[in-house]
Amino acid sequence: MWQLIEVSVGPRTHRGRYRIEGRRLELEWRGGRSFAWCGQLKPDVVAANCLRRLVSEPIAA
Repeated sequence: MWQLIEVSVGPRTHRGRYRIEGRRLELEWRGGRSFAWCGQLKPDVVAANCLRRLVSEPIAA
């Protein structure tokens, strides 16, 4: 089941959704997907950190 996540970076709010598959977190945002190891941290913390990192990275041309 997908869970919604929102993070604020600067003046903008970015939205995504995540779900857990075993111990792997799957994050979907802007039509793309990213995967992260969840381990012992809460899934919402991992998803927020991943989304914040993804929206903060500059886009390569």
